[in-house]
Amino acid sequence: MSENENAPYAPSAPAASAQHPHNATSATPTGPGDKPFSLEAVKKVRTLHLAQAKAAGEKFSMLTCYDFLTAQIFDRAGIDMLLIGDSAANVVYGYESTLTVTLDEMIPLVASVARGASRAMVVADLPFGSYEQSPAQAVASAARLMKEGGAHAIKIEANAAMTEWVRAIVRAGIPVVAHVGFTPQSEHALGGFRVQGRGEKSDAVVADARALAEAGAFCVLLEMVTTETARRVDQAVGAVPTIGIGAGNVTTGQVLVWQDAMGMREGKLPKFVKQFAQIGSLLEDAARAYRAEVRSGEFPAQEHTFE
Repeated sequence: MSENENAPYAPSAPAASAQHPHNATSATPTGPGDKPFSLEAVKKVRTLHLAQAKAAGEKFSMLTCYDFLTAQIFDRAGIDMLLIGDSAANVVYGYESTLTVTLDEMIPLVASVARGASRAMVVADLPFGSYEQSPAQAVASAARLMKEGGAHAIKIEANAAMTEWVRAIVRAGIPVVAHVGFTPQSEHALGGFRVQGRGEKSDAVVADARALAEAGAFCVLLEMVTTETARRVDQAVGAVPTIGIGAGNVTTGQVLVWQDAMGMREGKLPKFVKQFAQIGSLLEDAARAYRAEVRSGEFPAQEHTFE
């Protein structure tokens, strides 16, 4: 453990870039008449507000989203961030692995969500193969997600060796969420879906997060790490907010794949998932009722027809 690990993190010049409207870095109100910060009162969520939430000890919410109508529903519900994740490979396109989805397949989903969200911050994943070659490739791909998709920020799976990738994207005026811990695009290199940051391996996750925050990431997402590792990361990155998925309740925010959280998928779910509804069963029951009424002739009834 570094002796400075628990010291507050102060962004370097690239991290404090103001080239993009989402890249504000002041975390607390400054005027004597300022009211206490409340994320609930924010009309459009930006990076500044997430930093303020962490400073105020306020949690924020994030869900995956892939279409216009769902984006509208989650936005009305007050979800703070919507993530068009590469999980679209599984839940939208039916691929077996997230490695399969392409940038061209992601962009229309991002655009759909961006059109449906008026308050929530829209974050888009850089899919596998769209950024690994070079920082220049990463910038070009991120720019497409912003320009063609309308994203407000991008997410990149990275480690300390990829700080120049993050710096390059931030220099281009694009806010970055750095994804560390278990990174699904590296599942083969990591030996499958395995919890990260146990024992002495915690230091590596902390080092990755710190390096990426120092490179300019405005937020760090932690997936499938021990709660203690998540706590260490949250302290190590100082004012930079953290988002957890399978990282305990010590992060600033939480994210889940919405189809998992709302009961749309059958089969065994990850341990970190809580189901808040069984929409899949409701939808199936409604489809069965529709089918039955069509077969019986009950639908369409008189009130559904034109004279």
